[in-house]
Amino acid sequence: MSEKRLALVGAHPDDCDILGAGLALRYRALGWKVMFVSMANGDCGHQSMSRADLAARRKAETEAVANLLDIDYTVMDVPDCEVMPTLEQRWNLLRVLRRFAPDLVVTHHALDYHPDHRYTSQLVGDVAYLLKVPHCCPDVPALRKNTVQAFFYAARQTGRMDEFTVAVPIDEQWDKKVAAMACHESQMYEWLPWVDFRDMDAIPPASDAAGRLAYVSDWRRPAFARLAEMYRDRLPAGTQLAEAYYAAPYPTSLNAENAKELFPFGC
Repeated sequence: MSEKRLALVGAHPDDCDILGAGLALRYRALGWKVMFVSMANGDCGHQSMSRADLAARRKAETEAVANLLDIDYTVMDVPDCEVMPTLEQRWNLLRVLRRFAPDLVVTHHALDYHPDHRYTSQLVGDVAYLLKVPHCCPDVPALRKNTVQAFFYAARQTGRMDEFTVAVPIDEQWDKKVAAMACHESQMYEWLPWVDFRDMDAIPPASDAAGRLAYVSDWRRPAFARLAEMYRDRLPAGTQLAEAYYAAPYPTSLNAENAKELFPFGC
């Protein structure tokens, strides 16, 4: 099987890690290439840090993830809460994806809860066909292949109408996925617990590395256990944790035929 390339496009610097690190690890285990893209720099995601300091910190967190997972990680120079389907952002994303030449692009569902997520989804859809059109952004060569489009599963978006879904077992990848999520210290131990009204006193101190990993694992595990239960009829017996990916209504959408090549480990 020829080398495949996976691009996960999220709105914020931790989105791809939370929603798709298991799939990324599956690709890397096969020797395939992976790139995470964050359409915003994440500079609003903290209750006390300045925006400039936070953007720099979050960029460093993505670099730690890139080293851990052996992937590329691109963070766009767009402020948080300002992802919009503008021509400038469209062409910037198109250039990034053309240079990487992915076979599969996964992004947020078009009906996701956060405006940055929804507009990221629209931007991915806007460039889906244009990746092959030479005269738009002629400074980067157009792709000479189709790129398959899919959506992440999102816990807040439970009513799905998509025709095709792939479930990917991630039991063996879980510990490393947790480690990737934990690289985003500003989010896992500060901002997200604060904004979600979690007990801040329950967060282990930075000196307790094992406790902090366990904290992230215990917090995030139920969502992926729920996916394993939802798709238990198509997953290997005994699967406890899974990620799920939905067909996106963009050319070329994930379907039963192209999934055989793109998800040889999925169900």
